[in-house]
Amino acid sequence: MPKFDCAAIMREAHRYARAYKGREWSYAVLMSWGLKAAWKQAKSGQTPAQRRAEAIRAEIDALKYKPLQMNIDWRRKALEQELSALVA
Repeated sequence: MPKFDCAAIMREAHRYARAYKGREWSYAVLMSWGLKAAWKQAKSGQTPAQRRAEAIRAEIDALKYKPLQMNIDWRRKALEQELSALVA
């Protein structure tokens, strides 16, 4: 059975709860959601860099669904540069 860094998981859950603080949900609900998300990330076995690279690829893919009036070239270039820096 793999070892997990429980302190890091709790920090991540607390960061999640703080990020959504002030909305209609209680802190206990936000911590619950944060813990679920943090454990899911920990069990996935991906490093933070791998998760960020996956998120960048998804954002690049989502750019093609933006309205034609929007200029997405600058955003695509910035994301591709960040992705190449992560992969390298």
